[in-house]
Amino acid sequence: AAAAPEFQPSFLVASGPEVNFFLVGVNSSAVKLGVETVAATDDLLQSTCVKTNGTGQWAMTSSVDELDVSTLNLQLTLDRPLVLCEKVLNETNCCWEPLCVLETLRVTACLNGKVLATLLVQVIIYVNSTFQGIINENNMPIPKQKYHALGPCPCNLTARACDVGCCCDKECTADMIQLFHSHCFAGVFGGQVSPPYDHLCSMQNLHTAPEWFPFLCVQSSLNNSPYLGLFFEGDTIDVSQDLSFGVAKSAAVNVPVGYHQGDPIVRGDDQLFIIPQTSLNGQCLTNAPVDYLQDFDARCVIPLTAEACADTIGVGEQIQNGLGTLIQPVVTYQTAADLGDFIPITASTSGSLFPKQQNAMASLGLVDKSEPKLLKGMCKNMILQADYVFYWNGTTISNIDLLLTVGNISLHPSAILTQRFSVTFMNPVKEHPSSITLSGNPGYLTGKPVLAALASDKTLIRVPLKIWRPVGNGLCSSAQTTALLFGEDSTSGCLLHLSINDFNNCAALGHTVYENLLNLVPADYIARRGNSNLTDLSEWVPLFKASLNDEYEFSVIEDEFNGYCAAIPAAMNIRFFTAVIGAVEAVPQRVILGAEVNFSTVHWKMSCGGGSTAACMNKSVLQPFSISAAVQFIQIPAQPEPVQSRFQINHREYECSGNDVCWPELCYPLTRYYTGETYSESIAQGLLLVFIALLIAVLGSPWSSIRKAWNDTTF
Repeated sequence: AAAAPEFQPSFLVASGPEVNFFLVGVNSSAVKLGVETVAATDDLLQSTCVKTNGTGQWAMTSSVDELDVSTLNLQLTLDRPLVLCEKVLNETNCCWEPLCVLETLRVTACLNGKVLATLLVQVIIYVNSTFQGIINENNMPIPKQKYHALGPCPCNLTARACDVGCCCDKECTADMIQLFHSHCFAGVFGGQVSPPYDHLCSMQNLHTAPEWFPFLCVQSSLNNSPYLGLFFEGDTIDVSQDLSFGVAKSAAVNVPVGYHQGDPIVRGDDQLFIIPQTSLNGQCLTNAPVDYLQDFDARCVIPLTAEACADTIGVGEQIQNGLGTLIQPVVTYQTAADLGDFIPITASTSGSLFPKQQNAMASLGLVDKSEPKLLKGMCKNMILQADYVFYWNGTTISNIDLLLTVGNISLHPSAILTQRFSVTFMNPVKEHPSSITLSGNPGYLTGKPVLAALASDKTLIRVPLKIWRPVGNGLCSSAQTTALLFGEDSTSGCLLHLSINDFNNCAALGHTVYENLLNLVPADYIARRGNSNLTDLSEWVPLFKASLNDEYEFSVIEDEFNGYCAAIPAAMNIRFFTAVIGAVEAVPQRVILGAEVNFSTVHWKMSCGGGSTAACMNKSVLQPFSISAAVQFIQIPAQPEPVQSRFQINHREYECSGNDVCWPELCYPLTRYYTGETYSESIAQGLLLVFIALLIAVLGSPWSSIRKAWNDTTF
């Protein structure tokens, strides 16, 4: 036989506005459910069916369980707020006490007028302390720390009892106060029980008061006390707005009336002009505002997606010039000559050890305006680099030039793109706009690229100097490059994956490494200054490069496993000799006096030790070998140091710089340069030491022997 329907659980104690329970074993849809409130005098075990589906403040809902059709999911919901009446306005159905709901509910399940199951629910619900309604503004006092006492009756020390002598005690009835009304505590506390302070002038008649007391006593009232500042209360103010933890809306941007250094630049629609920038932790901020007179050069790595292809980064937006006039940037488009500067090149499948080199004399081609568009997985005219030049004068912007570098990029979900953004502020009065970027005026600025040029038909053509910037797997075939910056010593490198076949011709391997390292410095001349003129050869110094054929010889040592090449030029050393030739407005002007490139050789050998000879037997096994490029800036002093004599070189015992004991500084604590103690203390301690030394000398040997001899001869 089927089990009789029953409620689970069979008894409930509810402490919240929702009660969930189940009715299991229901085999008929004709079962009627009901709920009612049971009074304290009613019989809890009565067997009558409840016909109502809810009470005055409770509602019951039911649904068939998804996993078991013979089970009903039941829920009782309280339909009233759980908040104290004193904390809300215009609310009639509120709670007058913290214990808001205290009652018993009876739920029945009936079939054809017969009770099948009964459930009793004991409800004990307190007010909701997290109520989010309209708060009574009159009950939110914000003290203003002035005027009235927060402790109006400090002598009230006993709770729920009358303190004798405390006339402000609210627990004291009028009859009680009549008993000690003439003995109420006086003073600022509502009961000053301590005697008056001795420093008051009103206490000068005391016998213990000194004779000078009338001249130094304090003239003050007995009601005055240093404790007055501990008890304050202020007027209440109304809360004019609701409290919220929502996201705050950004305030409206103020249209500037003249820009100042550091002010954000505003667009024509009164919004901030934003360009992607790099934060301190290296993360790219897409909504970073551009500040007035703040240059920057940022790189942002993004995935190659359709959204990135359609992003125009705000090209063509009008800018506020600072006086209410809108400026339209002048946009110039050019195609990228080398996509390797923007997309990491993966390892070549053809076996090439180095990435394909671009022609150093190839120029960027200008193109007409074209919007980025996606065609068959290829993003046409995708923005790769944006270079802004703001021309300013005082507190206004006079003109804006924008150079956009675009290219055709194949989209791939796993590929990444390095976009570049730069902003340069230029004053046309003091700085002459030029298509050639300078690195100083006239001397080099630290951190700016070193200017280089390549000789071609009696003219010079600017070419960049670069060093390795390994990314991804660190292989030379996928490594990117970065500009060589003035005044910054650096060492960078990458890895070559070589097999046993690469060691068959050591000369070819050495030449390959040599030529690809020289591709980083394809120049013939280096600019002396940061603004050297390409038409004046005297402003450039030659770049001396070590010749491979003259200095390096390659050899193959035949051994048991082969795979050995000697004197591989795997380390390139770039040295710049600099000097300070003067100063302009107290800024030292640095120039380059000379430059050279040489190589350090290493021996490469396949590792086949430890019983593992696979690398020397199998040409498909690859091993990594590193190459490097080091940059060093050597500053030559303007005047050479004076030549030391043989005596100065050999006799250095009296020099403090080369010895632990410095005799010339024996009396250093007695000089003005000593700051460990005051000068007077140093003199006193020095005289004390002199006195002790003299005392020891007089009382000790040899004076004791002289005094003894004197006494023997005299007496």
